[in-house]
Formats: sequence, C-alpha cells, structure tokens
Amino acid sequence: MRVGKKLIKQFVYPAVLLQIFVILAACQPQGALHSPDLAEDTDYGCAYFYFLWGRQAELAMQFEEALEAYEKALICDPEAEYIIRKIPLLLLRMDRGEEAVGLLNKYLEVKPLDTGVRRLLARVYIGLGQFGKAAEQYISVHNQDPEEVNSLLLLSELYLHQNKLDEAEQVLKKLLAVKGRSYPAHVMLARIYLNNKKYSLSAEEYQKALDISRSVDLLMEMSEVYTQQGDDDRVIAIYREILEQDQGNERASLALINSLLIQNKEKEAVEELNRLKALSEEPGRVDLSIARLYARLEKYDQAIVILRQFLDRKNAPDARYLLAVILTQAEQYDKAVTELQMINSDAEVYESAIVLQVRVLRFLDRTEQAVEVLEKAIQHEQGRSPDMYVMLAALYQLQGKVDLGRSTFARALSAFPENDELLYDYGLFLDTLGSREEALSLMQELIKRQPEHGEALNYVGYSWADKSIHMDKALEYIQRAVKLKPDNAYIRDSLGWVYYKLGRLEEARQALEEAVRLASEDDPTILDHLGDVYLEMGRKKDALRAYNKALSLLEENSEAAKALLDKIKLLENQEEQP
Repeated sequence: MRVGKKLIKQFVYPAVLLQIFVILAACQPQGALHSPDLAEDTDYGCAYFYFLWGRQAELAMQFEEALEAYEKALICDPEAEYIIRKIPLLLLRMDRGEEAVGLLNKYLEVKPLDTGVRRLLARVYIGLGQFGKAAEQYISVHNQDPEEVNSLLLLSELYLHQNKLDEAEQVLKKLLAVKGRSYPAHVMLARIYLNNKKYSLSAEEYQKALDISRSVDLLMEMSEVYTQQGDDDRVIAIYREILEQDQGNERASLALINSLLIQNKEKEAVEELNRLKALSEEPGRVDLSIARLYARLEKYDQAIVILRQFLDRKNAPDARYLLAVILTQAEQYDKAVTELQMINSDAEVYESAIVLQVRVLRFLDRTEQAVEVLEKAIQHEQGRSPDMYVMLAALYQLQGKVDLGRSTFARALSAFPENDELLYDYGLFLDTLGSREEALSLMQELIKRQPEHGEALNYVGYSWADKSIHMDKALEYIQRAVKLKPDNAYIRDSLGWVYYKLGRLEEARQALEEAVRLASEDDPTILDHLGDVYLEMGRKKDALRAYNKALSLLEENSEAAKALLDKIKLLENQEEQP
C-alpha cells in the first residue's frame, strides 16, 4: 500500500522517533547534548538519531529545528563528515551563507587538504554569488592533486555559467591534457566552439564525444554545426543515421523533412512525412508541424492546404489559429479574419486570436470593427485579459475618444484590481495624453504596491531628473531599476541622464555608451543624451557625430528633429569661429 507523505509524517514519524529516543537515552552520557567538552566518547547511535531527526525536519522545511538536530549530532560524533557537510548547505538555504563560509574555513585551517570540504566551500560561494572565490577553491583542489580533474570540470561549468567562454575553453583543454579524453569535456568544448562559430573544431569535439558514447541527442546537437555551415547534405546524413537507430524519432524526422524542403526535395520530404504519419500515434500533430515548416519556408499555399484538410477532419482552435497566422503572412487578410472569428472564448488560443484579429483589422484600417471585436471580447469573463483593455483604450485614443480610453482603464482596473501591469500601462497612457502629473502619481502608487517594479522606478526617477527635482531619490530609484533590469537600454539611458543632471559627466558617459550598446537598434533619444554629455565634456566632434546620427533616425520636420537641428547648427557655428 502506498501511503502519502503527510500521513507518514503524522502517524509513523513521531512513533518511530519516540522508540529510538527511549533506546538511545539509556546509553547517552548525561549532558552530552549540550556540552561538547563532556562528550569524551563518540556516540554513533546518538549521532545517527539526531541526523535522522534533522533530515526529517529539513525535508519538512523546518530549517531551524534541522540545524539544531545536526549540531547535536555533531556533538555526539565530532568527526562525522556527513554531518559536517550537511550544516553549511543548510545554513545556505537559511540565507546564512557567510556563517557557512566561516565554518568551512575553520575546518580547512585544521585539515587544509580536505578536497571534499573545499568543493563544498566552492558550492557555498556559488550560492552567495561569489564566483571568483568559488573558482579559487576549485583551482586549489586541482593544485593539490594535478591528476584530479573533477575540480577542473566544475570550474569550467562555473565559467560557462558566467559566460566566460575563453576561460572555460582553457580549463577544458587543461583537463583533456591530463585525462586524454572526457565525454563532458568534449561536449562542452564542442558547444563553446559552436558558439564562437569555429565549426571545424566543434565538429571534431562532437565526434570525439560520440566515439566515447554515441547518442541520438548528441547527434542532433552535432547537426547544428552543419546547419550553421549550410552543409545540408551532412545534416540530412545525420538525421538519416538517427532514424536508422530510432525510426520513430519525431524530432529527427521533422528536422529531416525541413532540410529536404529547404533543398526543394519535396518528393523525398513527402515520403518521409507519410512514413512519420504512419508511425505516429497522433498523425494530426504531424500535419501541424509540417504546415509550420512550409510556412517558415514561405510556402504558404502548401501549408494552407494541409491545415484546411486537417480542419475538415477536426475542428481544432490551435490549428485554426495557425491557419489564420499563415493567411496573414500570405496577405489573405479577410480570410484570416474569417478564421479568427470562428475561435470561441473557451479556447486556449482565444486571447491570441483576438489580438491577431485586431491587428489585421487595424492594418485594413477598420478601426471601428476592431473596437467592436474588443468590446465583445471583454464581455466574456472566461476569455478576457488585461491586454485586451489596454488595446481597446489605445484604439479609443487613436479615434480621439480620450474619455472612453480613460473609462476603459477604469473598467480594466475594476475587473483586474490586483494587476500591477495595468497600473503601469494606464500611467503610460496618461503620459501620452500629456497628463504627466497623473501618470507620475499612478507610477508612485504602483511602486508602493510593487517596490521592485523596474519600469515604474525608471519612470519616476527619470521624471524627477528631467525636472531637476528630488535628484538623490531619482538616482536611487534608477539605480534600483538598473539592478532589476541590467540589460534594459532605456533604463541605462535614464541613469546616464540623471548623472548628467548631477554633473557626474564621466559616469553619465559610461552609462549612455552602455545604453547605446544595449539598444537593439539605434535610438535617437539615447544618442541625443550622449551628445549632450560629450558637449559638456568638451568633446564637440563626438557630440556632433552623436547628434547627426540621432537626427538621421528622426522623422523630418518633427519637433524633435527641429530641436536637434538647432543644436547641430549652433555647434557647427561655434566650430567655424576662429
């Protein structure tokens, strides 16, 4: 009979512990639990009892009780390494990692050659995010025994986690120089070379790993090397090898079909498709996958035929949505709308279908119909979402019906009162209307509800900095936002702007140059800000370059373009003066 964990804990666990405790209590030295000085002899039974107690408490997430039990177990047996290793990891789970570091370093003062404890200390450092110190421990373990390579493997994984590919590569080469060959080392090297587009070296390492242990998954990985090289023949050969070993491997079969279609070998692709459908327990799913492949290759007519045949057999909302997407890609917009209208509000893809329908209608300049679609959609409690309200408010704004836009957000907040993103979207909506004080007030309310909302922190901080008010607080908010969203170019721009306003020009330059680097495409506002900083630093040529690049990105005769052009002309006139 299988017994639930809860029942075991309630019924079995206390009774068993009570029996063990009675047995152990009779032989336990008095006071041994509390005074390590009095525990002259190791008591293995006592240690194991408290270890079990601690383990059960840890599994029940009762960490304080678990720690106390482990500490008592260590009093009973001070040399118990299985307990010595347990306590630091438990402290780490309790957010007491520095205590764990202290304990392990104390132990290493007595036994500096204990490699197991050094590896454990490295794990604790990793948990604390102190990767450099963790690396030092792995290096120390290897230096103690140059023939030992597990520490090198762990060190390479640590470097990979930090995206330090060059360091990881060097460590893996060192490992292979010691050991000769290693499956995980070859695989990791192959992935590093693939990432660095060193395809020949990557293929070599994959082959060495395959010589040690041949697997379908690794062959699939290796196929990516030849895919990126455009060597379709080798890719096809790998997929055929996989299918010889595992003829039902749907992933390899679909990849083979894709490769055959790329080479316009449709006859072979259809043969493989029919073979796969005959083997598959869900041939309809295969049809959907093939339709996606055709769509990816822009062979829309073939994809549409497959999906219509599928829908004749079965009314599946996900297939109908896919058909609508492909019809949209094929610029058959009215047909796409017709398919989307047939998806009911209880379907998983309903929200996506509404969004796509609205976008298509907007493209067709049928805004009134798009509004009707959204108004109807938000009547269905089961299928509506906050994003539908946001889109509807944007459409009302587009029509110049600002009050209806505001009332739409009011309805949204009534339907989803706990949704923080709605508050943020409403704030942006108000900002676009020019109601910036209202927007600022909303964003501050959002920060009270969600102190870690990076975008709201950025909005408030930038707004204050732009007005040159609450500058210390503005910097604090934006620094918090950067910490939360380190790769967000626009938040970095705000950081640069607040530094500029504070006169901290070097920090402003660094932040804005980083913002330029992070932006997925050139942004005129970031470049304009960077130009201002260069100008303030006396780097006029750099400022002119930034301004001119920003100007090239702006719509001609827009207010922003005119303001930027004035800056450029003023700067050029200054340059011409003797």
